[in-house]
Amino acid sequence: MKRKEREHLKEDPFANFIESVIDKLNEFKKEILTVIGVIAVIAIILIVILIIRSGSVEKDNRIFADALKIKNSSIFSIDEKIEKLSALEPKKGISSSVSFFLASLYYEKGNIEAAQKILAEFKGSNVKLIKDEKKLLEADILLAGKEDKKGLDILHKLLSDSRSEISKDFLLLKISKIQIKLGISESAKENLIRLLSEFPQSIFQREANQLLNEIK
Repeated sequence: MKRKEREHLKEDPFANFIESVIDKLNEFKKEILTVIGVIAVIAIILIVILIIRSGSVEKDNRIFADALKIKNSSIFSIDEKIEKLSALEPKKGISSSVSFFLASLYYEKGNIEAAQKILAEFKGSNVKLIKDEKKLLEADILLAGKEDKKGLDILHKLLSDSRSEISKDFLLLKISKIQIKLGISESAKENLIRLLSEFPQSIFQREANQLLNEIK
C-alpha cells in the first residue's frame, strides 16, 4: 500500500476498520471457504431431499386417485374391485386408504374376518382422516359382530374428539340409529335433539326429525 494511502487510512477511522476486517478475512480465508463449502453441500442435500419427497407425494396422490376410481366404479363387481385394489402398492400417506377401501369392500361383501385381518395388518398412516376412517370401520365391524358396547365406545370417542375428521352430525345420527336399534331410546332422543340444534344446516336434519318423531 502506498505511503499516501496509508497516511489517509490513518486519518480515516472507518477505512482503518475496513482494512483490519479485510486482514482478518484473509487470515481465516481457508476456514471461511470450508464453512461456505459445508453450507453449499447441506443446501444441495436439502434440495435433493425436497425433490425426492415431492416425487413421493405425487406418486402417493396418484395411487390414491387410482384406488378411489376403482372403489367408486359402477362397472366393476366387488370381487373385481378387491382384485384391482390388491394389486396396488400404497404408501404411508393418503394412498394408505387403499387398505380401508379393501376392508370396507370385504365388510360390504359380508366377509367380516377378512375385513378385520386387513385392519389388523394396517401399519398406520400420518393422515388424520385415514386414522379416523379406520376407527369408524372398526366400529362397524364390531357392531356387525354384535359387540355393540365396543362399537359405540369407538363412535363416542370419535364424537368427543375435537380434531376428528368425521363430521359430528353424521356421528350423532349413526349413534342414534344404533341406540334406537338397541332400545336405548332416551339417549337416542338426546343425540337427535343435539343434531337438530347444533347443526341446523345438516343434510341429516330431515332424517333426524323423522327418527325423533318415531321415538316420540
